[in-house]
Amino acid sequence: MKKKSILIILLFAIQATVFSQWQQLNGPLGGYIRSIIFDNQTLYAASGGGVLVSDDQGTSWTFRNNGLLSCDTKSLTKLGDYIFVATDKNVFRTNDNGMSWEPAGTELDGKYIKNLIEINDVLFAATYLRGIYSSADNGDTWTAVNNGFSAKYAYYLATDGSTIFAGTYQDGLYRSTDLGNSWIPINNGLAELNIMAIICFGNKVYVSTLSSGVFVSSDNGDTWNPLGTSIPSVKGFTSLNGALYAASFGSGVYQSLDNGQTWSVINQGLSEMDIWSIGTSDSELFVGVTSGHIYKRSSTGGNWSTSSAIGFNAGVGSISSSGSNLLAGTHGSGFFASVDSGDNWNKINSIWTVETRAIISSGQYVFAGTDMLGVFKSSNNGTTFSMSNTGLTSAWIQAFTIFDGKLFSGSGEEGVFISTDAGSSWNPINTGLGSLNITSLASDDVNIYAGTSDTGIYFSNDLGVNWLAINTGLISLEITSLQSFDNFLFAGTKNNGLFKSSNQGVIWQQVSNGVPSQANIRCIYNYDSLLFVGTGTGKVFTSDDYGNTWHVLDTGLTGAPVLSLWVFEDYLYAGMNAGGVWKYPLSMILETNDIKGKADFYIYPVPSNNNITVVTNKMYYNSFITVYSTIGQVLIRKEVKENITQVDISTLTPGIYLIEYVNGEGNVSTKKTIKF
Repeated sequence: MKKKSILIILLFAIQATVFSQWQQLNGPLGGYIRSIIFDNQTLYAASGGGVLVSDDQGTSWTFRNNGLLSCDTKSLTKLGDYIFVATDKNVFRTNDNGMSWEPAGTELDGKYIKNLIEINDVLFAATYLRGIYSSADNGDTWTAVNNGFSAKYAYYLATDGSTIFAGTYQDGLYRSTDLGNSWIPINNGLAELNIMAIICFGNKVYVSTLSSGVFVSSDNGDTWNPLGTSIPSVKGFTSLNGALYAASFGSGVYQSLDNGQTWSVINQGLSEMDIWSIGTSDSELFVGVTSGHIYKRSSTGGNWSTSSAIGFNAGVGSISSSGSNLLAGTHGSGFFASVDSGDNWNKINSIWTVETRAIISSGQYVFAGTDMLGVFKSSNNGTTFSMSNTGLTSAWIQAFTIFDGKLFSGSGEEGVFISTDAGSSWNPINTGLGSLNITSLASDDVNIYAGTSDTGIYFSNDLGVNWLAINTGLISLEITSLQSFDNFLFAGTKNNGLFKSSNQGVIWQQVSNGVPSQANIRCIYNYDSLLFVGTGTGKVFTSDDYGNTWHVLDTGLTGAPVLSLWVFEDYLYAGMNAGGVWKYPLSMILETNDIKGKADFYIYPVPSNNNITVVTNKMYYNSFITVYSTIGQVLIRKEVKENITQVDISTLTPGIYLIEYVNGEGNVSTKKTIKF
């Protein structure tokens, strides 16, 4: 008996060594270098995996993300001793060459900032859905400057030193001649209103559009004319030593040496043509491409060469599965599917935007919410998608739930929408909502619940026709996530931890037994009898007693915050801000909970196909393992003679089963398992 005990201890030790750590998967791959700037011998590049920095003119690069609460970085600018970077969560700044970053003020906290510029020591930030902001104190404080500016998507900013030009998605160009105090539209002559990039150069303004080429104005934007040379899909402009450059998505780099009159292609040595950004140092050009690589070239001529080929994983904001596909929606790097449990990932190009905010699956259907193009729908488990926006007045969708066979979506600025025909058409349902910025949705057998960014939680018991606030007991109205589980409702907040309600949100109580009371809860997820939460500090907590106690799965997970959680086959998957997708064996989670004293036996693997292993903490005579159907039918019964018992379930049909352990002292414990 002593030898058996030693064997069991060794078994636990081996399992802890092999399985207890999170395992980082090979992807999904990040990419998209969106902005490159140079400051005092240091180069900075904003990417879908954070900020790359080079201190040696682009010979070597490293990621410097310490302090960034989002690695979905968009735009870079400099002012005084600071470098500023725009992200989908705030503006951050550094004054130590990117070694550490800090939030630049609080007014932009939680807002999606697309572009930054500096003019006359004043910073300007272009946001999605919240207009334009300015800061005259190095980013300490920000003020909205939207008088005359009504566009939803402020996409690009540029200045000639006195005038500011704002390019938008869907609403064309705006101009301010008084440091943002007022704006007027200036679209006379433009063939379309989707603006990609702007530069002021040689007393002219150049503007690129999404699909109609480049336009130029010689009268400060009062009128626009097509550029004589066809340069498609320009993502960025720059200038150096009197030359003007344009970076084309698909066609490489163009150069003009005569103030934009004529252009030539300069692609020698450039092996990737999908250019997203272009910048300069004192003497060299740099371009960033879709793959995340950076190329450089001397301004005096010659060939392009690779400056950075650092591979990195994307920030994964949402994970789901459908059929045999594991699905990942990223912040800034596209949508991906894996058919081998995350070992390899394929990009799904039929979702033709890089930002996915939410995923939900039901049967063979998958729905993806994006930041600028609304909802995409798949009827083949996420293999291909098409847009599904009829009736949607919002293009920013960041939450889903299903209730009574109907699909609900939550937008970033126009509330909740309902679809009764699997996403083919939508209708708004917002009566009673105090905020239209919906951060999360959930449902139980009775109600639909909506979490908002600033006015707490609402519920509806009439399919969203009417909503009522349910905030009693909440100490924060900044709701980040919602999850319904059996007869309980859980709510995550931005900086005040986790809350629980046992009466459908009538009263809330803070959950703090294991989860820090000041935690930033980024996601909540329920699987079978387990609850999981992911936090801003990169921790994953689990509970198997309806949130009364929590245990941390803290063994090697990096890349905080944890943005998403999902169980697929034998693993818990976590989507990280920096570092892609990680996985953790479910069997080890069950063991962790058992060791904490919840039960006197545990089973693994869960789910299982042919065999399950039952491990008991103590050895008794006259002990039995019984497998029941969910309606109580005895299917398998086996006497327990060792601490470790193998049970053959290969003859059972796929489904959920109950495993009962009765020891020799008459004590009874029951757990669920899944046969696939």
